[in-house]
Amino acid sequence: MTGLISAVLLAGGVLLALFAVLGLVVVRDPYDRLHYVSLAGFSTLVIGLAILVRESFSLIGDKALLTGVLLVLISPVLVHGTARSFRTRQFGDWRARPEDER
Repeated sequence: MTGLISAVLLAGGVLLALFAVLGLVVVRDPYDRLHYVSLAGFSTLVIGLAILVRESFSLIGDKALLTGVLLVLISPVLVHGTARSFRTRQFGDWRARPEDER
């Protein structure tokens, strides 16, 4: 039974990762691409859960779960910093310009 659950979680994680890569390839705007980068962190968490189900709470399972959780927690910070650097490169400053206000 644990093998089946692990296989389903692994397949779900791989599908999420493939969806994230497909989004990075298809979407042209770099700001929209950042959404798919953060999705890759969730795929790592699902794959880590698959390893945890298969290996139980052992050294391997704990490291897999910790890696997935850290990527999900760090992903928003990475995406925000990358968006700021895109904006700084494009406009010379990351702050909002008057014409950007709605």
